[in-house]
Amino acid sequence: MATIVEKLEMALKLQVNSKVAGFIRVGTWGKQSGGPENRWSFELEQDHKLQKITIDHGNDMIYSLMFTTECRGDLHTSNKVGGWGGGQTISEVIFDFDEEIVGLKVSFGTRGGYTIISSMSFETNKRIHGPFGGTSSSVFSLPWDKGSLVGFYGIAGNYIDGIGVYVKAHEEIMRIGTWGKPHPEGPQNIWSFQIERNHHLKKITIDHGDLIYSLMFTTQYRGLTYNSKKVGGWNGGDKVHEVMFDWNEELSAISGTVALSRGTYYGHTIISSISFVTNKKTHGPFGDVRGMPFTVPWDDGSFAGFYGVCGYFLDSIGVYLKAKK
Repeated sequence: MATIVEKLEMALKLQVNSKVAGFIRVGTWGKQSGGPENRWSFELEQDHKLQKITIDHGNDMIYSLMFTTECRGDLHTSNKVGGWGGGQTISEVIFDFDEEIVGLKVSFGTRGGYTIISSMSFETNKRIHGPFGGTSSSVFSLPWDKGSLVGFYGIAGNYIDGIGVYVKAHEEIMRIGTWGKPHPEGPQNIWSFQIERNHHLKKITIDHGDLIYSLMFTTQYRGLTYNSKKVGGWNGGDKVHEVMFDWNEELSAISGTVALSRGTYYGHTIISSISFVTNKKTHGPFGDVRGMPFTVPWDDGSFAGFYGVCGYFLDSIGVYLKAKK
């Protein structure tokens, strides 16, 4: 009986810890599919801290990754992911005891007609490690809240073909991003839209010209609709588009570009274009596709809202995510 009680207590503890962890997958970037032998995953175990990442790379690609964690003074090294071929250089990123990864920057290339990861950088709360490999013009950058990273996953063979991250919410939701202007000029420039419990995102209204002026969100609950305040749009656009979502349609990604504004109010970092990707279709792009691109995919059912900075225009955008129940 004591043994059974102990096992039940351990099972309950694991269930509680799992519910708290609540992994959310963000990505992948690079190659999107492969056989079971090509899929890789590294997850931080409970009470483990990421101590080192070993990168086998050449001048234009990442061959393999290996992760070392520390728990109670003991080191644990993962299996190597990727690296069926060999690189010219092995680099080690060793993290300080109070250092945590808060962002990932990756560029893409091709090898033999296949998409591969050509370079990789790890941004922490203290510094940037990298880039490792060779940078290209096709780049994405993904920031997240400190303390949110719980692992990486992706596609690999001879090289690292695709990569995504596992993140967790500290409480009910977490923030991914932002892209665009990094800091507001004042509290009046900060905007936030969160979907209320049991509400369904019904419509997004986009006011745009050669950039995004404003966004407005409409949700539906028990047959009634609710409009958010308009975010941005202290100036007016040339066109207004409405994205209408079916009852069974959910956002699974956004993509867009960041550039400098033109015209009378030139030289400001803004969102120049944006697209909304669902489980059924892609809506957009709206605005003018120019500048630095960004793409942010996530698990179906994880979307919880948007936030960012605004003024005359939509200056930046990020995403609220939640763990699926």
